[in-house]
Amino acid sequence: MKVLYCTDPQLDYLADQIYDGLCAVLGWQNVFDFPPKAAYHDPGARVSYLAQNPGHAYGMEDLVGIIRDRSVDLAILSSPREGAVRAYRLLAERVRTPPVVMLDGEDDRHIRAELAQSIGAALYFKREFNLGVLGGARDPSKWRGGFGDARFAGRTHPLPFSVTAASLVPLPDLDRDIDVSFVGRASHRNRLRAVRLLTQATDLHFEGGFYVDSSDRASKVAESWFGRMAAKLRGDPPARGSIQKMPPDAHRAMLRRSKTAVSVRGGGFDTVRYWEIVAAKTPLISERPDIEIPNNFEHGVHAVFCRPDLSDLPEWVRCLRENEAERRRMADAAFAHLLAYHTTARRATYLMDLCRGAM
Repeated sequence: MKVLYCTDPQLDYLADQIYDGLCAVLGWQNVFDFPPKAAYHDPGARVSYLAQNPGHAYGMEDLVGIIRDRSVDLAILSSPREGAVRAYRLLAERVRTPPVVMLDGEDDRHIRAELAQSIGAALYFKREFNLGVLGGARDPSKWRGGFGDARFAGRTHPLPFSVTAASLVPLPDLDRDIDVSFVGRASHRNRLRAVRLLTQATDLHFEGGFYVDSSDRASKVAESWFGRMAAKLRGDPPARGSIQKMPPDAHRAMLRRSKTAVSVRGGGFDTVRYWEIVAAKTPLISERPDIEIPNNFEHGVHAVFCRPDLSDLPEWVRCLRENEAERRRMADAAFAHLLAYHTTARRATYLMDLCRGAM
């Protein structure tokens, strides 16, 4: 199979991971990213979670000719972002494209049915795909508001994050001298709550914290309603984080030193951290997922899922801290499960199997 992969120039974890997986399964020679994305090919734009390949030196006219000759089997709109949409529309104005599917890795749970319909998408793949709040049924009548759209019921499939081969490169063994770690942007109140609970548990060796972006305001890092209102009354000044953003290599090293590590939802439930913790062979403690994750980790087998308010988080850390054999068993089971179901190659295979079945 040969694939046209329409890209946005900005980094996009889901789109970038699926490109990585398609190249692993099909060979990069059979994946035509358009426009060519610097992070995939240019050494000066390399990012830690992606391997690079030479790529194709094809321009618009080259690709139009390739598509016209029916040398491409599938078109993928890798993102609903402007650059990817523009790239696809430019090609579609010139030549009839092969069947097209759409990926949506945005944090929200909105199904962008108008966009998908306008490009004639046969399937829609959604990262934050939540059915639990509506009873867990694929019943179009239950798709309402911003969550779903009956026009794509039955044609929308979950596509969560995964781990790239670059993220699985082994790190040196380090002493597990940290009881629990967590690092994340202050993009959800539960992250602030997790840091507070772990900091207040003075019998635990906690490392990490939350960081802020230059655009974040003080109300965003207030855990309570009162704190948010007080910040706004002060003019909502710039936020202050508890730590500085950590470089990827330093974060991976911290995970390797941790007896347990925590993943907490940000803009959406699915975070790269959820998968990176397991890739570091560190026991994962998380909120229970409220999105659909095919072949997800199981509570007590591969991970620990704590209460929605995180009130039992410190106790789970204490429990695992005292049981090295259980930590090792859980980490090994989760890592094996990750390799079996949650690498980028597995995600790409899952995606292509669904596409073949629908087309």
